[in-house]
Amino acid sequence: MKRTSLTVGPLAVNCYLVADENGNAAVIDPGDEASRILEALQREGMTCKAVLLTHVHFDHIGAVKELCEATGAPLYCHEDDAAALTDGRRNLAALFGVALSVPSEAQTLRDGQMLAVGDLRFEVLHTPGHTPGGVCYRIGDTLFSGDTLFCESVGRIDFPGGDGGALRRSIARLFTLPDETRVFPGHDEPTSIGHEKQYNPYV
Repeated sequence: MKRTSLTVGPLAVNCYLVADENGNAAVIDPGDEASRILEALQREGMTCKAVLLTHVHFDHIGAVKELCEATGAPLYCHEDDAAALTDGRRNLAALFGVALSVPSEAQTLRDGQMLAVGDLRFEVLHTPGHTPGGVCYRIGDTLFSGDTLFCESVGRIDFPGGDGGALRRSIARLFTLPDETRVFPGHDEPTSIGHEKQYNPYV
């Protein structure tokens, strides 16, 4: 597995390009700067085969439409977030005064689903709390955690659809993963499950 990360947009979202040995890639959370993402795919010899969303807040989906149109790749998000794709209140675009153009439909995911992208297999972990349809994507000892779990922090619950109890349960579920699991969050620096179990002050 080959992984490349880009920090995009004014809210510094981590966008991940994850590819198999043949260059078949998933783009996780293309929040902004579609041209940079497309250039990175070309530079790394990757072909975008799927666009995966950890949740549908505006800062994680801003480049989706352009990226999907340029590559023909399908868009995926959890079924509980799908309706919020085009809802400016729920995806926070209206709250932040952002003009956003996104596809009206996505292929929906469920908890426990295995999503194939080339030779890669992503396990979908439904981790609500930050949003109702928040997910993490697990592949081997690597977890892409979106805005559920950060380095020594957790996702906010004060936006529409936030749920503190659900987030606590989601974090508890993630903490059953092996300590050596590497965590690549939606913002800020990578971490590990073991580190967060020991040092995360919100848990």
